[in-house]
Amino acid sequence: MKAIVLAGGFGTRLRPLTFVRPKHMLPIVDKPMLRHIIDYLIENEFDEIWISIGNHELFESIEKYFSENKVNAKINFIKEPKKLGGVGAIKYAIYTSGINETFALVLGDNISNINLKNMFDFHKKNPSIATLALVKTETPWRYGVAKLDGNKIVDFVEKPPIGKEPSNLIATGIYIMEPEIIGYIPEKFLDSTGMLFPLILKNGGQLNGYVSNAFWVDVGRPSSYLEATAYILRKYGKENWIDGDVKIGKGTKLVGPVVIYKNTEIGENCTIKNSVIFEDNKIGNNCRIVNSILDVGCKIGDGIKVSTTLGRGSILNNGEP
Repeated sequence: MKAIVLAGGFGTRLRPLTFVRPKHMLPIVDKPMLRHIIDYLIENEFDEIWISIGNHELFESIEKYFSENKVNAKINFIKEPKKLGGVGAIKYAIYTSGINETFALVLGDNISNINLKNMFDFHKKNPSIATLALVKTETPWRYGVAKLDGNKIVDFVEKPPIGKEPSNLIATGIYIMEPEIIGYIPEKFLDSTGMLFPLILKNGGQLNGYVSNAFWVDVGRPSSYLEATAYILRKYGKENWIDGDVKIGKGTKLVGPVVIYKNTEIGENCTIKNSVIFEDNKIGNNCRIVNSILDVGCKIGDGIKVSTTLGRGSILNNGEP
Protein backbone atom coordinates (compact mmCIF):
# COMPACT_ATOMS: atom_id res chain seq x y z
CA MET A 1 0.00 0.00 0.00
CA LYS A 2 1.06 3.57 -0.64
CA ALA A 3 1.24 6.65 1.58
CA ILE A 4 2.16 10.31 1.44
CA VAL A 5 3.61 12.12 4.47
CA LEU A 6 3.51 15.92 4.46
CA ALA A 7 6.66 17.20 6.16
CA GLY A 8 7.14 20.66 4.70
CA GLY A 9 6.08 22.87 7.60
CA PHE A 10 8.52 24.96 9.64
CA GLY A 11 6.97 24.32 13.04
CA THR A 12 6.79 27.96 14.11
CA ARG A 13 4.75 27.12 17.22
CA LEU A 14 7.62 24.91 18.40
CA ARG A 15 10.22 27.65 18.27
CA PRO A 16 12.92 28.03 19.52
CA LEU A 17 13.38 24.26 19.01
CA THR A 18 12.72 24.59 15.27
CA PHE A 19 15.06 27.47 14.50
CA VAL A 20 17.83 24.97 13.69
CA ARG A 21 15.90 21.85 12.62
CA PRO A 22 12.58 20.98 10.98
CA LYS A 23 10.04 19.93 13.59
CA HIS A 24 9.79 16.52 11.94
CA MET A 25 13.37 15.79 13.05
CA LEU A 26 12.80 16.61 16.71
CA PRO A 27 13.80 13.53 18.68
CA ILE A 28 11.03 11.70 20.49
CA VAL A 29 12.84 9.37 22.90
CA ASP A 30 15.04 7.22 20.63
CA LYS A 31 14.38 8.47 17.09
CA PRO A 32 13.15 11.51 15.14
CA MET A 33 9.42 12.20 15.11
CA LEU A 34 9.24 11.52 11.37
CA ARG A 35 10.88 8.11 11.83
CA HIS A 36 8.15 7.18 14.34
CA ILE A 37 5.57 8.09 11.68
CA ILE A 38 7.31 6.07 8.98
CA ASP A 39 7.56 3.07 11.33
CA TYR A 40 3.85 3.48 12.11
CA LEU A 41 3.03 3.31 8.40
CA ILE A 42 5.21 0.25 7.91
CA GLU A 43 3.58 -1.48 10.90
CA ASN A 44 0.25 -0.88 9.14
CA GLU A 45 1.55 -2.57 5.94
CA PHE A 46 2.39 0.50 3.87
CA ASP A 47 5.50 -0.29 1.84
CA GLU A 48 5.81 2.66 -0.58
CA ILE A 49 5.99 6.09 1.02
CA TRP A 50 6.46 9.59 -0.41
CA ILE A 51 7.73 12.24 1.98
CA SER A 52 6.92 15.79 0.87
CA ILE A 53 9.46 18.28 2.23
CA GLY A 54 10.05 22.01 1.99
CA ASN A 55 12.51 23.59 -0.44
CA HIS A 56 14.87 24.86 2.25
CA GLU A 57 18.26 23.73 3.53
CA LEU A 58 16.76 22.78 6.91
CA PHE A 59 14.91 19.90 5.25
CA GLU A 60 18.11 18.40 3.87
CA SER A 61 18.51 16.72 7.27
CA ILE A 62 15.42 14.62 6.51
CA GLU A 63 16.86 13.29 3.26
CA LYS A 64 20.21 12.70 4.95
CA TYR A 65 18.65 10.76 7.81
CA PHE A 66 16.75 8.35 5.55
CA SER A 67 19.76 7.86 3.29
CA GLU A 68 21.78 6.77 6.34
CA ASN A 69 19.02 4.90 8.19
CA LYS A 70 17.24 2.40 5.97
CA VAL A 71 13.69 1.27 6.69
CA ASN A 72 11.64 -1.66 5.43
CA ALA A 73 9.79 0.37 2.81
CA LYS A 74 10.54 2.27 -0.38
CA ILE A 75 11.06 5.92 0.56
CA ASN A 76 10.69 8.65 -2.08
CA PHE A 77 11.12 12.39 -1.60
CA ILE A 78 9.08 15.20 -3.10
CA LYS A 79 10.58 18.66 -2.77
CA GLU A 80 7.97 21.39 -2.82
CA PRO A 81 9.10 24.15 -5.24
CA LYS A 82 7.80 26.91 -2.95
CA LYS A 83 5.56 27.34 0.08
CA LEU A 84 2.37 25.64 -1.06
CA GLY A 85 0.28 25.46 2.10
CA GLY A 86 -1.20 22.21 3.36
CA VAL A 87 -3.79 21.88 0.59
CA GLY A 88 -1.39 22.81 -2.19
CA ALA A 89 1.12 20.31 -0.83
CA ILE A 90 -1.47 17.52 -1.16
CA LYS A 91 -2.11 18.41 -4.80
CA TYR A 92 1.57 18.68 -5.64
CA ALA A 93 2.40 15.40 -3.89
CA ILE A 94 -0.33 13.46 -5.72
CA TYR A 95 0.69 14.96 -9.05
CA THR A 96 4.44 14.41 -8.53
CA SER A 97 4.17 10.90 -7.10
CA GLY A 98 1.83 9.74 -9.86
CA ILE A 99 -0.27 7.79 -7.34
CA ASN A 100 -3.31 6.38 -9.12
CA GLU A 101 -4.79 4.20 -6.37
CA THR A 102 -6.20 4.56 -2.86
CA PHE A 103 -3.53 5.93 -0.52
CA ALA A 104 -2.96 7.16 3.02
CA LEU A 105 -2.08 10.77 3.73
CA VAL A 106 -0.50 11.52 7.10
CA LEU A 107 0.67 14.87 8.39
CA GLY A 108 4.29 14.74 9.50
CA ASP A 109 3.63 15.86 13.06
CA ASN A 110 0.98 13.26 14.03
CA ILE A 111 1.90 10.62 16.59
CA SER A 112 -0.80 8.00 16.93
CA ASN A 113 -1.69 4.34 17.24
CA ILE A 114 -4.91 4.57 15.23
CA ASN A 115 -5.25 1.26 13.37
CA LEU A 116 -4.55 2.52 9.87
CA LYS A 117 -5.00 -0.87 8.22
CA ASN A 118 -8.50 -1.20 9.70
CA MET A 119 -9.21 2.36 8.59
CA PHE A 120 -8.09 1.49 5.05
CA ASP A 121 -10.46 -1.52 5.02
CA PHE A 122 -13.27 0.70 6.38
CA HIS A 123 -12.69 3.13 3.52
CA LYS A 124 -12.91 0.34 0.96
CA LYS A 125 -16.19 -0.90 2.43
CA ASN A 126 -17.61 2.64 2.65
CA PRO A 127 -16.54 4.37 -0.57
CA SER A 128 -15.88 8.10 -0.52
CA ILE A 129 -13.40 10.59 -1.92
CA ALA A 130 -11.68 10.55 1.48
CA THR A 131 -12.05 9.03 4.94
CA LEU A 132 -10.91 11.15 7.88
CA ALA A 133 -9.71 9.65 11.15
CA LEU A 134 -11.68 11.41 13.88
CA VAL A 135 -11.18 11.56 17.65
CA LYS A 136 -13.15 13.25 20.41
CA THR A 137 -11.70 16.22 22.26
CA GLU A 138 -12.78 18.77 24.85
CA THR A 139 -11.19 21.59 22.81
CA PRO A 140 -12.58 21.09 19.28
CA TRP A 141 -12.24 24.78 18.34
CA ARG A 142 -8.49 24.28 17.96
CA TYR A 143 -8.95 21.87 15.06
CA GLY A 144 -11.06 20.98 12.06
CA VAL A 145 -14.41 19.73 13.35
CA ALA A 146 -16.64 17.17 11.61
CA LYS A 147 -20.35 16.45 12.03
CA LEU A 148 -21.45 12.91 11.20
CA ASP A 149 -24.65 11.32 9.99
CA GLY A 150 -23.79 7.67 10.41
CA ASN A 151 -20.38 7.32 8.76
CA LYS A 152 -20.96 10.27 6.44
CA ILE A 153 -19.52 13.71 7.18
CA VAL A 154 -22.28 16.24 6.59
CA ASP A 155 -20.49 19.34 7.88
CA PHE A 156 -16.87 20.31 8.42
CA VAL A 157 -15.64 23.56 9.96
CA GLU A 158 -11.96 24.46 10.24
CA LYS A 159 -11.19 25.96 13.68
CA PRO A 160 -14.69 27.21 14.49
CA PRO A 161 -15.35 29.89 17.12
CA ILE A 162 -15.67 28.59 20.67
CA GLY A 163 -19.23 27.47 21.24
CA LYS A 164 -19.97 27.20 17.49
CA GLU A 165 -18.46 23.74 16.93
CA PRO A 166 -20.78 21.32 15.08
CA SER A 167 -19.52 18.44 17.28
CA ASN A 168 -16.58 17.39 19.44
CA LEU A 169 -15.11 15.18 16.70
CA ILE A 170 -11.93 16.53 15.17
CA ALA A 171 -9.88 15.53 12.15
CA THR A 172 -6.53 14.10 13.14
CA GLY A 173 -4.43 14.67 10.05
CA ILE A 174 -4.64 10.96 9.18
CA TYR A 175 -6.63 10.28 6.02
CA ILE A 176 -7.36 7.63 3.42
CA MET A 177 -7.88 9.26 0.02
CA GLU A 178 -8.68 8.51 -3.58
CA PRO A 179 -6.40 10.10 -6.19
CA GLU A 180 -9.47 11.80 -7.73
CA ILE A 181 -9.40 14.19 -4.78
CA ILE A 182 -6.95 16.24 -6.82
CA GLY A 183 -9.91 17.46 -8.88
CA TYR A 184 -11.39 19.16 -5.81
CA ILE A 185 -8.24 21.10 -4.95
CA PRO A 186 -8.25 24.74 -6.09
CA GLU A 187 -5.25 26.68 -7.29
CA LYS A 188 -5.47 29.28 -4.51
CA PHE A 189 -3.23 29.08 -1.43
CA LEU A 190 -4.88 27.30 1.52
CA ASP A 191 -2.63 26.96 4.53
CA SER A 192 -4.32 24.16 6.47
CA THR A 193 -5.25 20.75 5.03
CA GLY A 194 -8.60 21.05 6.84
CA MET A 195 -9.58 23.91 4.54
CA LEU A 196 -10.01 21.37 1.72
CA PHE A 197 -12.87 19.40 3.25
CA PRO A 198 -15.58 22.10 3.26
CA LEU A 199 -14.79 22.64 -0.44
CA ILE A 200 -15.26 18.94 -1.17
CA LEU A 201 -18.63 18.89 0.61
CA LYS A 202 -19.72 22.11 -1.14
CA ASN A 203 -18.91 20.56 -4.53
CA GLY A 204 -20.81 17.35 -3.90
CA GLY A 205 -17.97 15.06 -2.87
CA GLN A 206 -18.55 12.50 -0.14
CA LEU A 207 -16.40 12.34 2.97
CA ASN A 208 -16.61 9.63 5.63
CA GLY A 209 -15.45 9.66 9.24
CA TYR A 210 -13.58 6.85 10.98
CA VAL A 211 -14.04 7.44 14.71
CA SER A 212 -11.26 6.10 16.92
CA ASN A 213 -10.56 5.98 20.66
CA ALA A 214 -6.85 5.40 20.02
CA PHE A 215 -4.05 7.72 21.09
CA TRP A 216 -3.38 10.71 18.88
CA VAL A 217 -1.50 13.97 19.28
CA ASP A 218 -0.58 16.75 16.88
CA VAL A 219 2.97 17.68 17.87
CA GLY A 220 2.57 21.37 17.20
CA ARG A 221 3.40 22.91 20.57
CA PRO A 222 5.92 22.19 23.34
CA SER A 223 3.13 20.74 25.52
CA SER A 224 2.11 18.26 22.81
CA TYR A 225 5.77 17.38 22.21
CA LEU A 226 5.97 16.37 25.87
CA GLU A 227 2.69 14.47 25.48
CA ALA A 228 4.08 12.53 22.51
CA THR A 229 7.25 11.79 24.48
CA ALA A 230 5.20 10.40 27.37
CA TYR A 231 3.23 8.21 24.95
CA ILE A 232 6.34 6.73 23.34
CA LEU A 233 7.83 6.02 26.78
CA ARG A 234 4.62 4.20 27.79
CA LYS A 235 4.74 2.27 24.53
CA TYR A 236 8.26 1.14 25.43
CA GLY A 237 7.21 0.32 28.99
CA LYS A 238 9.52 3.01 30.39
CA GLU A 239 9.03 5.90 32.79
CA ASN A 240 12.34 7.60 31.99
CA TRP A 241 14.94 7.35 29.22
CA ILE A 242 18.62 8.18 29.60
CA ASP A 243 20.55 8.15 26.36
CA GLY A 244 24.30 7.79 26.53
CA ASP A 245 26.73 9.29 29.02
CA VAL A 246 24.70 11.27 31.57
CA LYS A 247 25.92 12.30 35.03
CA ILE A 248 23.28 12.73 37.73
CA GLY A 249 24.24 14.08 41.15
CA LYS A 250 23.37 12.68 44.55
CA GLY A 251 19.83 13.32 45.72
CA THR A 252 18.51 14.27 42.30
CA LYS A 253 15.07 12.85 41.45
CA LEU A 254 13.64 12.05 38.05
CA VAL A 255 9.85 12.15 38.08
CA GLY A 256 8.76 10.68 34.77
CA PRO A 257 8.22 11.03 32.01
CA VAL A 258 11.78 12.31 31.62
CA VAL A 259 14.20 11.98 28.69
CA ILE A 260 17.85 13.02 29.06
CA TYR A 261 20.29 12.86 26.16
CA LYS A 262 24.05 12.25 26.12
CA ASN A 263 26.82 14.39 27.59
CA THR A 264 24.49 16.05 30.08
CA GLU A 265 25.48 16.80 33.66
CA ILE A 266 22.91 17.36 36.42
CA GLY A 267 23.96 18.49 39.88
CA GLU A 268 22.83 17.36 43.31
CA ASN A 269 19.36 17.60 44.89
CA CYS A 270 17.55 18.54 41.68
CA THR A 271 14.06 17.59 40.57
CA ILE A 272 13.51 16.84 36.87
CA LYS A 273 9.83 16.25 36.08
CA ASN A 274 7.94 15.74 32.81
CA SER A 275 10.79 17.21 30.80
CA VAL A 276 13.14 16.55 27.90
CA ILE A 277 16.77 17.60 28.22
CA PHE A 278 18.79 17.50 25.01
CA GLU A 279 22.49 16.67 24.83
CA ASP A 280 25.36 18.73 26.24
CA ASN A 281 23.31 20.43 28.98
CA LYS A 282 24.81 21.43 32.32
CA ILE A 283 22.44 21.88 35.25
CA GLY A 284 23.64 23.05 38.66
CA ASN A 285 22.67 21.95 42.15
CA ASN A 286 19.23 22.38 43.74
CA CYS A 287 17.48 23.06 40.44
CA ARG A 288 13.87 22.30 39.57
CA ILE A 289 13.09 21.54 35.91
CA VAL A 290 9.37 20.89 35.37
CA ASN A 291 7.27 20.64 32.16
CA SER A 292 10.28 21.88 30.24
CA ILE A 293 12.33 21.26 27.11
CA LEU A 294 15.99 22.26 27.12
CA ASP A 295 17.63 22.32 23.71
CA VAL A 296 21.29 21.48 23.11
CA GLY A 297 24.01 23.12 25.16
CA CYS A 298 22.05 24.97 27.84
CA LYS A 299 23.72 26.01 31.10
CA ILE A 300 21.57 26.31 34.23
CA GLY A 301 23.07 27.76 37.41
CA ASP A 302 22.47 26.59 40.98
CA GLY A 303 19.00 26.94 42.47
CA ILE A 304 17.26 27.80 39.20
CA LYS A 305 13.65 26.84 38.52
CA VAL A 306 12.65 26.23 34.90
CA SER A 307 9.16 25.61 33.54
CA THR A 308 9.40 26.52 29.86
CA THR A 309 11.21 25.75 26.59
CA LEU A 310 14.78 26.98 26.24
CA GLY A 311 16.53 27.41 22.92
CA ARG A 312 19.94 26.09 22.01
CA GLY A 313 22.77 27.45 24.15
CA SER A 314 20.55 29.26 26.65
CA ILE A 315 22.18 30.36 29.92
CA LEU A 316 20.25 30.90 33.15
CA ASN A 317 21.87 31.91 36.43
CA ASN A 318 21.30 34.07 39.48
CA GLY A 319 23.11 37.08 38.16
CA GLU A 320 26.56 35.65 38.83
CA PRO A 321 29.14 36.07 36.05
